[in-house]
Parts: sequence; structure tokens; C-alpha cells
Amino acid sequence: MRNRIETLSKERSRQGLYEFLGEQFGKFGKDKSVITVGAGGEVSDLLFEYAGDNKFDITTFDINPERNPDILGDFCEYDFGQNRYDYVVLSEVLQFFRNPQKGIENAYKILNPGGQIILTTPFVFPIHDRPYDLYRFTKYGLEYLLSNFEDIKIEEKNSALEAIDVLWMRFYRMGGKHTYFLKRIIIYSRYYVHRPITKFLMKFIRTDMMTTGYHVVATKPL
Repeated sequence: MRNRIETLSKERSRQGLYEFLGEQFGKFGKDKSVITVGAGGEVSDLLFEYAGDNKFDITTFDINPERNPDILGDFCEYDFGQNRYDYVVLSEVLQFFRNPQKGIENAYKILNPGGQIILTTPFVFPIHDRPYDLYRFTKYGLEYLLSNFEDIKIEEKNSALEAIDVLWMRFYRMGGKHTYFLKRIIIYSRYYVHRPITKFLMKFIRTDMMTTGYHVVATKPL
């Protein structure tokens, strides 16, 4: 039962993420070089799937040796020497960077001119992966971090109403065993009952003041 609840919660939490990443990965051409920060997991699986079809090269980077990355280290501090890439993928990892500014600067440095950073990051979202979850970013904060880039596209992952739904769906991670049945009621009611209502209300209530996170594409100038 817990696995089913977790699946429903993750489906809502990452709504649109894999569609966005798939759209971007599908644009990576043959023999292009890609570095992805955060080895393993569903994002890496999706990236390797597209690499198999489109024949681009992937380098994995992670601070955790258990994930067996191609390069082990702190991305904010790592010296890549003369290595350069056509794409840098930072999906759901910026919040873990000890120094996000230096991380973005390093991404800029290792990109070829005309190369792109593909970035996703949470905004209104519960603390996760304690104690490594350090930051949240508004779209204006992201614009500031990416100010050296051009053609910056920042999109909300979902609407304000959907963000509220996601927070309710993450409720299963909160509280103790005594809330087990309450969690089940909340999760299933939010998914099967309130979700259709949310979709209906979204037609009339539009605001970008709240979202669970952002999808970003930015290009290094030629």
C-alpha cells in the first residue's frame, strides 16, 4: 500500500518533468557531448535512453561514490581543465549545491559557445533528502544566477492550485504511524476527487505566484 501511495505522490510531484526533459533530450544531436550532474535515477535512465537513439555522449557527475559516476566530486568546486560540453543537465540537483552561484558559473565555464544548460529545480516543495536540501529558487533568483546566459526560458512546472495538490500528496511522508489511515484518506481523496476539481478551477484561476518548481533552458552566447 505504501508503494502505491508513494507512486501516486511522485507522479503528481514530478508532473511534466519527464515530458520536459524528454523534449530537451530529444534535441541532443549525434556526437554531442552531455554532462549530467546527479548520476543514476530516473533522469539518468531517460537521458541514456535518448542517447541510445540519438548517439550522443554522456558523462555522469556526482558527489556520491555509491552512484559510480564517471566523475566524482563537488560540481561547484571541480576543475574540469580543458573539458567542454555541448549540454549541462542539472535536473533536481541545484537545491543540493552548497554554492549555487559557483555551480552555475562552473556550468557556464564548461559549456561550448552556443551550448545549453537544462535545469529543473523545486520551489514550493517540502524538505527532502535531509540534511542536503539547502535552497529554493524563485524564477527571479534563477534569472539572476543565469544572467551570463542568453535566451533564458523559465517555465513553471505547474499551477498554484496544482502546487497545493502536490503538497497534500506529499503528506504521506509527514507524521507518524498513528496517522497511517488519515494519510491514506488524504492521498486518495486528493488524487481521485480533488484533482478533477483542480483542473476545472485552473480554467478560471491563473497566477504564477506559486508552483512546485521550474523548468529552465539557457544558452551560452557564441
